[in-house]
Amino acid sequence: MIEQKIEIVIDHKKCLGATCLNCVDSCPVEAIDWDKEQKKVVANNFQECIVCLACEEACIEDGNNCFKMEGCIRKEFEPSPIQDMWAGTGTVKPPMEGLPAGKSVTRTEKLGF
Repeated sequence: MIEQKIEIVIDHKKCLGATCLNCVDSCPVEAIDWDKEQKKVVANNFQECIVCLACEEACIEDGNNCFKMEGCIRKEFEPSPIQDMWAGTGTVKPPMEGLPAGKSVTRTEKLGF
């Protein structure tokens, strides 16, 4: 078994705080959260982290680059083009077509942001 020390590094000088929180919303296990008292993003529940890197990717997409997972193994994958997956089927219909449209409530919306 490989022992890895993984830690979350947040550059609070770059972090936009409550105006962003995409890293908090992207975490599927709520390992990171917004601390109202300290007014910053914190990793209070890091023991729940599944190292999916969704938080880091959300931060990179925003251009902030203030959130980093250090010590984890990363593997780059090439996405398969849709035409390869659906070759010969004609037009592809979205899987949610015909269902009522609705917006899911994010964690930050629940916090009142």
